[in-house]
Amino acid sequence: MTETKREDQLKVMGLFEHIDELRGRIIKSMLAIVVLFVLGYAYAKEILIFLEGPLISVLPEHAQALHFTGPMDVFTANIKLGLFVGLMLSCPVWLYQFWKFIEPALYTNEKRYAMPFMVASVTLFAIGVSFCFYVIVPTSLKYLIGLGTEMGTTPIITISDYLSLLMLMMLGFGLVFETPVILVLLALLGLVTAQTLSENRKYVIVVIFIISAVLTPTPDPITMFAMALPTCGMYEMSILFIRFIQRKKNTSGASHVD
Repeated sequence: MTETKREDQLKVMGLFEHIDELRGRIIKSMLAIVVLFVLGYAYAKEILIFLEGPLISVLPEHAQALHFTGPMDVFTANIKLGLFVGLMLSCPVWLYQFWKFIEPALYTNEKRYAMPFMVASVTLFAIGVSFCFYVIVPTSLKYLIGLGTEMGTTPIITISDYLSLLMLMMLGFGLVFETPVILVLLALLGLVTAQTLSENRKYVIVVIFIISAVLTPTPDPITMFAMALPTCGMYEMSILFIRFIQRKKNTSGASHVD
């Protein structure tokens, strides 16, 4: 018995219908970001006090944490904080919209994975962001500021530079931790297999270490390995989970033939 056709083969959507569907989901995601942006902007001061915690912990005693060098710096920082909060807190919304857009491309029996995928996506994103803030950021700041203080210089860190670094790192880690979900999705769509991932493991590991070196701002190997090793572990877990899905699919297909 042939494999069940995808639903989009039963009800063909035209190009413009796909574009309208995508536009609608992007608009919903943007609305969630805007609403939470307003919330983040309103509580920018309190959020900044929380975010500068890792910096204060590594600064010399009595050193001022953040500085601004122009009249627009604080306003720009509030905008950045609002956008940052909007992106972070709205991740369940835009990840849900992403999965709903992808869902029609899945077989009927695969659609049961949509909700677990969404939960896993949100969870892994939160873990990645938290791991970056509580582990990578303090380690990186301690190393970078330590280089300056050893030379007898006084750290003067602007609010704009600090927030830009923080946002880049936390968003980067959050997205990198989505690796298992993306790989399993590609496997369900038939674009990759566990065998392909296993055969290309050495190349993927090299890419992971390159990305880790780019996303971690310090040249020391500790922070790079702190990002690369969990990512490699998630890559291996993805292979195991994809093999499980493939075995289950093969078993199901064999039972249908019988």
